[in-house]
Amino acid sequence: MARRKTFDPSAAPRAFWRRDDVQRVLARREVGNLFSIYLAAFPNCTQTQLALMTEHDRSDISNFIRGARSPRVTDIDVLNRVADGMGMPDESRLLLGLAPANVRMSDVAARTGWYCPEQAASPLRLAVCGSRSPGCNSDIIDESILALSRLLMRRRCEVDHGPVGVGVEVMTFIADRYNPPTLKQVVGIFGHPNVVRNADYVLVVGGGPGTLDEVELALVMDKRLLPFRASGGSAASAYTRLHREPAVRGWLAADIFAQLGDCSTADDYTSLVDHVFTLGATRSD
Repeated sequence: MARRKTFDPSAAPRAFWRRDDVQRVLARREVGNLFSIYLAAFPNCTQTQLALMTEHDRSDISNFIRGARSPRVTDIDVLNRVADGMGMPDESRLLLGLAPANVRMSDVAARTGWYCPEQAASPLRLAVCGSRSPGCNSDIIDESILALSRLLMRRRCEVDHGPVGVGVEVMTFIADRYNPPTLKQVVGIFGHPNVVRNADYVLVVGGGPGTLDEVELALVMDKRLLPFRASGGSAASAYTRLHREPAVRGWLAADIFAQLGDCSTADDYTSLVDHVFTLGATRSD
């Protein structure tokens, strides 16, 4: 009996990694679903070979595919083994939240096509507000640091934040994990009005009284506010305020606002935020 040839991951063309279904599962870190799509696309690759490529037991691959293990993976070591073993291009590694293997981060961000729409000459400017105050969901804030980091690495955004809080955590995580060449220091802005003054969008995750001040100032300045309700604290209060006063969210379509309130995970939230950026929602005034 002829021995089956070992599958070469370089046989997977770049077009495979740019498929919509592939990029969706990458962005959600759904490794089990990725394995299923990969094996269906490349019949010459067996579960055993995929296990060898990604440094797993064959039973692990089977459990992922059958759903016996959660398809979503957050362990960076596992994600790195999967990305390296499957020969992912750098733009796919970025969607998983991993650093690129071969080129500078800025080069990859400029090339990413499906998940990062064509950029305008002037980048978006965001204010990232919030903190780990009492009444906030700490686990969701942990997830938000990772998800917001991936979002910011996919888009060319300028980011304003205070000297402490979620914004600093996100930018520090990016500096430590991705080491982009243009990010040499993380500098917070003093003064709540200054944090939100120049923002195109104000993202709110968790937060206490100081964040509520920034929310109020953002509304007074007619800023586009996107609070992550499930993170609790000031973000939940801000969403309630927007729900109670439709006039202050007139720029945002009603169905998108409803989806914003339904976001239960950080990945849901950042995916919707990314969608809002893409739509370039127009004010109703």
